[in-house]
Amino acid sequence: MKNWRYRALMGLLLLGFGVAMAGVPAVLEREPAAADPITAQAAGVAQWLDPALPGGAPDTGSDLFDDEWTFGAWQMAALGFAQHATTHPDARTSDLASMDLCLERVVSDRGRAFDTGQWGVDPLQALDGTTGHAAWLGYTNLDLSARRALEPEGRWAALNDQLSEAIVRRLEADLLPETYPGQRYPVDVAAGVASVGLWAKATGRPEPDVLARWRTALRDRWIVDGMLAQTARADGSPGVARGSGTFLASWFLSFWAPDLAKDLYFSGRDQLLVSMGPLVAMREYAPGVDGRGDIDSGPIVAGMGVSATGFAIGAARAAGDERTARQLESSAALIGQPETVDGATHWKTGKALGSAPLADAILFAMMGTPRRVGGTLLDPG
Repeated sequence: MKNWRYRALMGLLLLGFGVAMAGVPAVLEREPAAADPITAQAAGVAQWLDPALPGGAPDTGSDLFDDEWTFGAWQMAALGFAQHATTHPDARTSDLASMDLCLERVVSDRGRAFDTGQWGVDPLQALDGTTGHAAWLGYTNLDLSARRALEPEGRWAALNDQLSEAIVRRLEADLLPETYPGQRYPVDVAAGVASVGLWAKATGRPEPDVLARWRTALRDRWIVDGMLAQTARADGSPGVARGSGTFLASWFLSFWAPDLAKDLYFSGRDQLLVSMGPLVAMREYAPGVDGRGDIDSGPIVAGMGVSATGFAIGAARAAGDERTARQLESSAALIGQPETVDGATHWKTGKALGSAPLADAILFAMMGTPRRVGGTLLDPG
């Protein structure tokens, strides 16, 4: 069964343009623009961290899906606050406090539930192993490494060390460890690799040698015609390359290796960028490749992939492609209908779909990405 990311995209990125192709200019005209839209998004996400706020928990009808969506919202929110703390020093104290709330929930019993349920073993009890749990370890540790980059010594340092070492052990045993039993996703491993690279930078440690080997394997085995394979077979050979995984991996890698992230982003952009009327978006599949919309891609409308478009916002910003980022953000705003009330922004379509915290968190993380060409979260370019 796929991890939270794929479930989440169906709920979140429907807001891009899969819900409808009709414009909503009248709605946007009624809503005053926030003076600082990213800070307004930060305030909106922070509201969901209040346990007393009604309606914050997803209700999909499945305990597993609820856990996946909940984890995804916390995990992405943490990275959003890390970036906001970097670009808005005056908000650093409150951003770090919000990030800590997210981290507490990511590592909680519920935050681990989706992974534990699939493996039958709690990921924290499996740290000394050499196999599996790639998604929970990678996504969680990217949060922890980002927190470490902002404050090298603190309450999360020991856990960051433990998870980084656990990921390195898995990479040394298998450069593409499993997300779930029998399921391998290069984008999940990219999150883990990026987390270890950022951890090394944040702590001044030498970068583990296995990261260089993974980088070589990525180029030689899992990048197909300039795009990232969505899945890999049991023998490690690549499946079909697609936009959603390509752009999410590019965004993850920008926290560690901006050059690699930039190459992957532009290669994907040059093959997948399309426009239709006021909408500028990314295809899920390369031209000439047939493929249906699924839980990975979200809906596909006229070839344009919802997931690919959403994650390309963050990847474009990190790569310094501000023009494309603005175009994609305009498409999201046209359909997602952001509403700012009392300085806090929420995406209306996310509310309508029952994915409000997740929608707000991912768009906050993507749209709040600082330019990282030549630098990382530690030292933006």
